[in-house]
Amino acid sequence: MRIFIALMLVACGSHEEAPTPVPSPAASSVGKAPAVASTKVHPLARDVVQIPSGQVEMGPRHLPPVSGAVPSGPAPAAKAPMQVPQPGVETAPWISMGGHGLPKRKVTVDAFVIDRTEVTRGAYRKFLQDTGYRLPHVAEPWADDGWNWDTADGAVDRPEHPVVLLSYYDARAYCRWRSMRLPTEAEWQIAALGPSYEGRLYPWGGRYDAAALNHGRLQEPNFDGSDGHERTAPVGSFPSGRSPYGLEDSFGNVWEFTSDFRMDDWRWVAHDGYGQESSIRNARMLGPGLRVAVRGGSFYFDFRPNPGGEWAAFSPEVRRKSAGFRCAADA
Repeated sequence: MRIFIALMLVACGSHEEAPTPVPSPAASSVGKAPAVASTKVHPLARDVVQIPSGQVEMGPRHLPPVSGAVPSGPAPAAKAPMQVPQPGVETAPWISMGGHGLPKRKVTVDAFVIDRTEVTRGAYRKFLQDTGYRLPHVAEPWADDGWNWDTADGAVDRPEHPVVLLSYYDARAYCRWRSMRLPTEAEWQIAALGPSYEGRLYPWGGRYDAAALNHGRLQEPNFDGSDGHERTAPVGSFPSGRSPYGLEDSFGNVWEFTSDFRMDDWRWVAHDGYGQESSIRNARMLGPGLRVAVRGGSFYFDFRPNPGGEWAAFSPEVRRKSAGFRCAADA
């Protein structure tokens, strides 16, 4: 009788689905997007850059204006300092500072790979055709001026330009389709600026160079054709602006989404322990949160009045004509 029951259990078990593999901590540490329509496994892109382990200093970037860039006129009113709640004392309601109240913090980053260029319109078209994912499209009049996609069929216009009009969730879905992920902000920073001990303020060095990136201007409508491109430029159009590891357009062209949400307190950070000099290892702000961290500025952004303003945050749901991304993966 026992033999009969054992045989029945084996027979029934042969029709069960294989157990779902449990992702490793490294694979799940930065969060994963919901599955898209395709079930294919897409290998890592060939055009990636290897980034070695290193240390960066994270937090808001407070840099002086570029010489001669400060507009004339009265100085803006100073912002009120953030209130610290005191026992028994009523204070104003809490508001998000978008991370601008964060003190500096050292972060050690493990080795990883990252796309050499921003994801292009041509590459994104393949994703749309394979998955049936929603087109980059916004139902507003300005988006009909060459920004909206009407179809993913046929040849795509400007295939070597970075894809824009995407939300954080769209970018995350594309990276997952490629078996990759969005970079953490610490990963993005070391890939763009190198380790902190090298002291770079820009990917190319310590001085602002308008010829090294596709930038905007302070005056409305903010488009600036003086760099040769009034809107986005084909990726890799500014070789003098390459990062120390060879990333193209990490500053300028389009803002780049990271996987981190912008928080106001380091106590909310997830990490893998501590490294040298009391640094935290592989820091990541998993959310949920009101804003997602973006870096690098864009063709619509003027660096001169506030170079550190490339450290910014966007609503994760909003689709902008100036926001793009690149993908990363563990080494």
